[in-house]
Amino acid sequence: MTNSYSVSSENREGVEVYTLCERERARADIAPALGNNCFAFRTRADVLEPIFFADFRARPTSYGIPILFPFPNRIRDGRFSFQGERYTVNPPRHGFVRDKAWRVESHGASAEAGAWLTSVFDADTYPEEILGQFPFPFRLEVTYRIKHARLEMETSATNTGARDMPAGYGIHPYFRRPAAGTLNVPARHRLELADSLPTGQLLDANAAYDLRRPADVTTLDLDDIYTSIEADADGLARCVLDDQENNLKTVVEFPREQFPYVVVYTPPAPRRAICVEPNTCPTDAFNLHARGVESNLLTIAAGETVKFNIAVYTESQSSAPV
Repeated sequence: MTNSYSVSSENREGVEVYTLCERERARADIAPALGNNCFAFRTRADVLEPIFFADFRARPTSYGIPILFPFPNRIRDGRFSFQGERYTVNPPRHGFVRDKAWRVESHGASAEAGAWLTSVFDADTYPEEILGQFPFPFRLEVTYRIKHARLEMETSATNTGARDMPAGYGIHPYFRRPAAGTLNVPARHRLELADSLPTGQLLDANAAYDLRRPADVTTLDLDDIYTSIEADADGLARCVLDDQENNLKTVVEFPREQFPYVVVYTPPAPRRAICVEPNTCPTDAFNLHARGVESNLLTIAAGETVKFNIAVYTESQSSAPV
């Protein structure tokens, strides 16, 4: 069987960049030293917002696919309670791993496995910066894989400490916002927000917030948390960004049971991006949980590993992956 997959690396402006490639079908560029961020993904067209590498290197948390752990989005005032103890974290948004160097553990390419890169982040590497304020040691492992023109993210999070650990996981992809197109997110509800933080109340996703029917991306102005996600018969939810100019649909696919929340964010001009963010929990989930509000906060037991899977791929109108 001919192997059409490859992995290569190069030093780009002082940063080691790994490229996963499926010949003539898909390519992904990843910078493990900059938050293990996949900052470029292309099939027939750019899937992520195109950027100059110098801009990405200067602000790696604002482009590509930042990884959010052990909490996505904000924690109110950077303070929360867990199992009777109070904690203060800084910065209070998007966790601790999106702006730090990861360690490349392995990579390879074969006709059976596709092209893949596995990188690891150990919180023990930062005893003061992380564990000094969030005393829950963890190990996060992410495998990026390109196979059949799909970009897959296989993530495992392990509690390496001796007690329960509160956690949430998500990604913050900056997709290329088409000049003409639509967005579909199969969600029945959104969270009521006050000062961009959930109140604990659910609202119907109706009128300008209803993305169950394709909505015009040129008029969307959102920074909202959606839930009550509808899945297909296989248990997978699929959000679809339709680029009508290029006859190309970008699909964000994930198990609904793993990711019951999706944040949709439209960065202001001049950015040409739109964010569709699968999250295991909503903004301020730690405090919502402490208040008795359902937020799907993960409690990872000592030694326990939890896993997450997300795929991004493109389709033409014929629905065949391209």
